[in-house]
Amino acid sequence: MESTSSEDDESLKDNNVDLNDDNIEQHMSFDVSSQLTDADNLFSSHQHNSENIEPFVGMEFESEESAKLFYMAYASRVGFSVRISKSRRSRNDESIIMRRFVCSKEGFHLKKGKFDDGKKKRKRATIREGCNAMIEVIQKYYGRWVVTKLVKEHNHVVAAPSRVLYVAPESYGNADPYLGMDFPSHEAAQTFYYAYASRIGFDVRIRLSRRSTRDESFVMRRFVCTKEGFTPYEDNFDESKKKRNRTPTREGCKAMFEVIKKDYGKWIVSKLVLEHTHDLAVAPSKVHYIQSDCEVVVLAKSGTLNREKPAAPSSKTHLGKFGEFSDVPSNGNGFRTEVRDTVQSTFELDDTQNLLEYFKRMQAENPTYYYAFQVDKNNCLTHAFWADAKAKMAYYYFGDAVTIDTSFMENKDMVPFVTFTGVNHHLQSLNFGFALLTDESEASFVWLFENWIIAMCGRHPVSLSTAYHEAIGSAISRVFPGTRQRICKQHVLDKCNEWLSDVYMTRNTFKQEFEKCVNVSGTADIFESCWLALIEKFDLGENSWLQLLFDIRQKWVPAYVKDVFTAEVSFTQKPESLVNFFEKYFNTKTSLLVLASLLEQAMAGWYEREALEDLASSYTRPILSTPSNMLKQVVDIYTRTIFDVFQEEFVESLGYLVDKIDDGVICKFNVTKNEDISTSFIVTYNFSNKRTSCSCCKFETSGILCRHILRVFLTVDVRSLPECYILKRWTKDAKNGFVLDESLRYNELYRDAVKYAKEGSTSEEVYAIAKSALQIGFSQVLTAKKNIASQCTM
Repeated sequence: MESTSSEDDESLKDNNVDLNDDNIEQHMSFDVSSQLTDADNLFSSHQHNSENIEPFVGMEFESEESAKLFYMAYASRVGFSVRISKSRRSRNDESIIMRRFVCSKEGFHLKKGKFDDGKKKRKRATIREGCNAMIEVIQKYYGRWVVTKLVKEHNHVVAAPSRVLYVAPESYGNADPYLGMDFPSHEAAQTFYYAYASRIGFDVRIRLSRRSTRDESFVMRRFVCTKEGFTPYEDNFDESKKKRNRTPTREGCKAMFEVIKKDYGKWIVSKLVLEHTHDLAVAPSKVHYIQSDCEVVVLAKSGTLNREKPAAPSSKTHLGKFGEFSDVPSNGNGFRTEVRDTVQSTFELDDTQNLLEYFKRMQAENPTYYYAFQVDKNNCLTHAFWADAKAKMAYYYFGDAVTIDTSFMENKDMVPFVTFTGVNHHLQSLNFGFALLTDESEASFVWLFENWIIAMCGRHPVSLSTAYHEAIGSAISRVFPGTRQRICKQHVLDKCNEWLSDVYMTRNTFKQEFEKCVNVSGTADIFESCWLALIEKFDLGENSWLQLLFDIRQKWVPAYVKDVFTAEVSFTQKPESLVNFFEKYFNTKTSLLVLASLLEQAMAGWYEREALEDLASSYTRPILSTPSNMLKQVVDIYTRTIFDVFQEEFVESLGYLVDKIDDGVICKFNVTKNEDISTSFIVTYNFSNKRTSCSCCKFETSGILCRHILRVFLTVDVRSLPECYILKRWTKDAKNGFVLDESLRYNELYRDAVKYAKEGSTSEEVYAIAKSALQIGFSQVLTAKKNIASQCTM
């Protein structure tokens, strides 16, 4: 239900800040080159808006924030201050769909009743004077914000101020800049850096800007410390005039922050220097605002992760102006589950609400965006999961082998984060969803896996690779009974260093023999006999850790899991990991909103690299090492990366020897390299159905034929690769043939319709053509629906 709320007390200007105060030193630099222009004010990104364009009915903005900043800049130039008067929320998701900004002198003060208590009362100045100046923006169906009401005239004297107000989001409270960090606009980057400067203890000015040669818009902005450079020395030519000896303000500081605009519209931090050459001011514990050049940046306290045990639940818990959690939807793509038991780690209320608002906003932009979360008795977040449309589509193509990474939960200084990842047909990392879990119980993992599989449209993976964790194993058995779990062998061996440390110290050769038993045993029988001999030799039959490892040997020992498909093709080409990214940028002080935003930006980089590799595979052809018919066949089928792997296997196969050990319809071959029996592999080939298998199980694990089978193919005169051994997931056409479900179809059509409306409304002539084509297309859609319906009833 829509509601209109008066927000008279929520002034954009903050009535305690006088915008007409001229006692501020202006810090400006004027540097000119062929492509660099100086930035003559901090609203240079809004110069076209705030200095050259007056507001008008029908004016459009990308967001409510852009409209607010524009009107604030306009107010600054004209000479009045601004506050929010009214808002209206959507009936669907309670998001803001209307904002009305008014002059701070709008309306009148209510007269209070006079009571004669004998005390003299000070006569206060009247601030409200009934001014009607206002601007109202409404969010349209296609996402942009449009000015629907506008009054420019004021009934009082206005005077241009010297300062303007910027409001920094809460997420900027504790975040530090880093290379590659991106922002939706350079205004956002500017506000972020001012917030950071205020927290650290220095002032900022704009040093350089670069404009596009196409449309004169900004494409680069560089912000520096106000002590950057040196104060130029001026000769005193007129000795009769005395000049005041000024204290130098420039000290050659190198600290700077440069952002550039990328082709996809984001602003990326391209250059960054954090070190200063001077002492920094003592940063306050709670910074309320920073004065930098002609701007005031107001900061809000940022929520952080609370690793302490939460206090006893209160019977009345509210979440500020956003309302209680009772307003949160309980079904649909986003739903809430109550947690009755208090857990060890939770997130604060502000963090919880900010993340929820982020989820709602993302789902409003894309209906296929999925999220789920749990809260405790205090309405504090305990668990959360989210996945966007691209993650769901990536899972449709490449979700046969999934890795669940819970390593971040083991470090108490890190955010308790869980990732679902895989690899695409270029051996690049893919995201299948993210989660936050504040405990490691079986119930928590069951909740996570159930929500993850709902988001992935109910399709279970072939294999799940995890670290060793008893609760994870139990949860997988409950939620994915038909999925093979593979425990990371290296993680088990690392755990052995901890649990078998005394054994390693007292029995010098045990570690070497133990790892040889695990890695070299080619079959389950060989492993078991070797294991039992090892346990007996070192008298470790009572060791509980070794007993546990033997009980779960089917999940981690190579001899048992070599037939599990894990999409591990190459030992040299490892997919990109998020470990370094998290260790560098995320800790318990990182707000959840910043975490989600940075993840979104990191994933955008992954998607961009995948698109570039798709393009390269489509329009470039790898060089063949040998003129083989089989290589000529697959070079047009596999992606460049996979073809390189296959070609390496093919070339290496030429160095192997083949010896037939069993003849008939199903033949067996012994394949060795340089007659080395230790590298012997058994290949079976069926002449009737052209099926083959190898004891190394490379194809079962990776989906790429091994060199041993390829060598046998040459022996039995198989010159082209059978189609059954070409997995679609490794081909250039891996992402063809995807059938969109209803929500995805709706989303695709919706985005195309918005583009169509924008292009079709550029002129009267184009509009007429667009309108006619739309009517014809719409009638064809209705006709097709009727035909399909009639066929179904026959």
